[in-house]
Amino acid sequence: MAQGLEAGGRSVNGRVWLLALGMFAIGTDLFIVSGLLPELGSDLGLSTEAAGQTSTVFAITYALAAPVLASVTSRLDRRVLLLGVLAVFAVGNALSAVAPNFTVLLISRVVTGAGAALYAATASAVAARITPPERRGRALAVVYAGMTSAIALGVPLGNEIGNLSSWRWAFGFVVLLAVVTMAGLWGSIPAVPGAPGVSVRDRLGAIRTRHAPTALLTTLLWILGTFTVYTYLGTVLGDVTHAGESTRTWLLLLFGVGSFVGVMGGGRLADRINPTVGLGSTIGLLAVVLAVLGLAVHSVVGAAAGLLLWGLVHWASFPLIQHRLLSIGGKNGDMLLALNNSAVYVGQTLAAILGGVLAGAGQLGKLPLAGAGAEVLAGLALLAGASAQRRAVREPVVPAEPALRDDATQAR
Repeated sequence: MAQGLEAGGRSVNGRVWLLALGMFAIGTDLFIVSGLLPELGSDLGLSTEAAGQTSTVFAITYALAAPVLASVTSRLDRRVLLLGVLAVFAVGNALSAVAPNFTVLLISRVVTGAGAALYAATASAVAARITPPERRGRALAVVYAGMTSAIALGVPLGNEIGNLSSWRWAFGFVVLLAVVTMAGLWGSIPAVPGAPGVSVRDRLGAIRTRHAPTALLTTLLWILGTFTVYTYLGTVLGDVTHAGESTRTWLLLLFGVGSFVGVMGGGRLADRINPTVGLGSTIGLLAVVLAVLGLAVHSVVGAAAGLLLWGLVHWASFPLIQHRLLSIGGKNGDMLLALNNSAVYVGQTLAAILGGVLAGAGQLGKLPLAGAGAEVLAGLALLAGASAQRRAVREPVVPAEPALRDDATQAR
């Protein structure tokens, strides 16, 4: 069973790893669909473009549902909420597995996207609350290590299940992951009280928190840069790298391995240095890596090195982003984490559009350069936010009321 923090707080609470297992299920569900599209489309009589809308519906639902559902459920005990949304997520995937037509499949993806959105925001908040502040960055990294592990292990495993049997059994595999997570959390996560009720309007209003808009814009552009390339990575590796099917599998595995190492390293970094400084460094390095990747993908060896480094640098940024949002948000930290999840999926949707435009124009080789450009914009947004924070610290706070009373006294 999960163990708590050891004396001295040197290890992350074992219960956080159970939260990460839920993120592993969500990540597998999110990324698995792209590899199953041909078989799924053939079985349901859909074009590739129509089948691809299942991913779009999931992403849009996730983006819109995160802040709204977080508000509606804010008073609920976090343990009860985690178990409930995992059940919804499992039901959504079970419905995907048995969907007889496109309409039912789309409905199932809406249900699944809503459950995934609320689980991700809640798991992050719970991990932060059951972990000492000096280990918070590492705990957040562990939770999202579940997502990166899905890229490395869950997606290839799910695709293999689909290849050996049917795409329907791949969704069944995700159901199994969700049920196992529920069983683990049932006996290990203590009661974690919810927060006082906050209206949807007020929760969305958290975006007006000082420095939050530029922080969320940084997240959106950061995701845009990577997913402009990642969404079409399989096609790039086939058409530009000329890698065979088996070669593409281990190349994607290298990206996943780099992602896992990166997110864990980013968590340690967030606990040791200023997250703004760390984030600026990783985003700057990511822009360089993506620019070089445009050349590296022309050979298998270059692609291998580039994908490993790309995954490492990209995912090292995420714990830094979350740690920074918690410090910016203060009492609105949980709300900003939910809005940040929305920014992630809005960025992914825009990335699919931008990448699709370039791919349609026969410019697959230019995708990494476009991604690098988005990372440069992310760095500029971060710089603007950091500059505003420094100015706010230097500005003296002038009390307004005493000044008004002095003026009134002089007038008399």
